[in-house]
Amino acid sequence: MNAAATGLTLGIPLRVAAAAPATSVPAAEARSQLAAGNERFIGGNLRYQNGLAERRVALAGGQAPFASVLACSDSRVAPELLFDQNIGALFVARNAGNFVTDAVLGTLEYGYEHLGSKLIVVLGHESCGAISATYDALADRTPLPPHLDAIENGIRSGIATVVHEHGSKDAASAANARAQAARLRRSPTLAKGAAAGDLQIVAAIYHLKTGAVVFL
Repeated sequence: MNAAATGLTLGIPLRVAAAAPATSVPAAEARSQLAAGNERFIGGNLRYQNGLAERRVALAGGQAPFASVLACSDSRVAPELLFDQNIGALFVARNAGNFVTDAVLGTLEYGYEHLGSKLIVVLGHESCGAISATYDALADRTPLPPHLDAIENGIRSGIATVVHEHGSKDAASAANARAQAARLRRSPTLAKGAAAGDLQIVAAIYHLKTGAVVFL
């Protein structure tokens, strides 16, 4: 079964065989697709809620996600829904606080090098519990207990200035998203792609009440 047979597309050719960079969507176009999907989500006009069984079968032989997302584990922040995308469209890594670890970095490098995903979005959000806990730990100079301290260690440097200046916790979420995007850009693999104009790495914030994703 192919994409034409199911009538389900992502705006790009779907190859059921192993995904190849030839299916890749340029970063600017990928970002436009995410923005359009978020507008549909805000308006409650979701496009990809039917035909999931057919789509699942069509993707059984391979994947070609057009964008990668590093998102928070928060149950309210599901990238496939916020950007109104079908299964197989996004290559997603998630943890509390959307911060870069070795495993996350390897995941996103794989998405770029082997799956042809030319856009990486680091997606923070308002009212983030991981950011709030790290903010309080820094402000009170009381480290978080194991294993929460691993989250603090991953977030601390990106929000330290905001904490020092008594900024808001939502400002810290934005600062963290930017810092994690900058951390990804220091990866030799990703930096090479970005320098060549083949890859974009951007930060964004999701607003819980409005549903809007704002690119920073």
